[in-house]
Amino acid sequence: MHDPIGQALRAAALRDRAGVSGRYAIFHGGHECGSERWVMSAEGDGLVIQGEQETMAPHPLPSRHEYRATLDAGGRLQSLDVIWSVAGKRLEATHRADGDQWRVRIEYGGQTREQHGDYPAVCEVEFPSQLFHFAILARRDFAEGGEHEFPVLRIGPPLMAVSPERMLMRCVAARTFMTPRGEVAAKRYVLSLPPREENEGYSFWADEDGLMLEAYEGVEPEATWMRLVEYHRGG
Repeated sequence: MHDPIGQALRAAALRDRAGVSGRYAIFHGGHECGSERWVMSAEGDGLVIQGEQETMAPHPLPSRHEYRATLDAGGRLQSLDVIWSVAGKRLEATHRADGDQWRVRIEYGGQTREQHGDYPAVCEVEFPSQLFHFAILARRDFAEGGEHEFPVLRIGPPLMAVSPERMLMRCVAARTFMTPRGEVAAKRYVLSLPPREENEGYSFWADEDGLMLEAYEGVEPEATWMRLVEYHRGG
């Protein structure tokens, strides 16, 4: 159903993120082993998210990847470009929304492969950067105890290709959370992939605008996966 008021509010929230940048610390098994720097900027009525993530031992897959994504005024992902370097090799993946289709071109080791598939209006995109949950939350409202289930295109190693799944996102808690910009109101979300068990998923805290503050390796807020350690607005 068309929701012009909700769409206007989402567009305003997206514009408010333009000029924001930050850094996440990345952990594995309790050890800090990487970081991700990112910036959001305006492009037309939408938003551009650019970032660079690098991991090192003891992370199980030491690597470096750069990404650039565009969102339209409603928060829907329109494109994603990835350059991933691992074990001395370089991979380039180009993802594009084409109406209700999603098209992919992957170049690696002198070879090229392509994918295409459905990208309906309710579909979301998940990428190794936890920052991308901002786009999912920008299009949905959650009260504590609320949940949404939707199709998702999961993009990740080893080829930064797409695996279509279904995702269930539940809001399980709400409280204030300490961040680099002080204490803010936040909610904790649990993500799983039905019909798999929820305990195979993971969870994270996000602020009221959907920016991920801290993510965990499992559904309980115990072993930290990523944590926001820097936040800047404007120049």
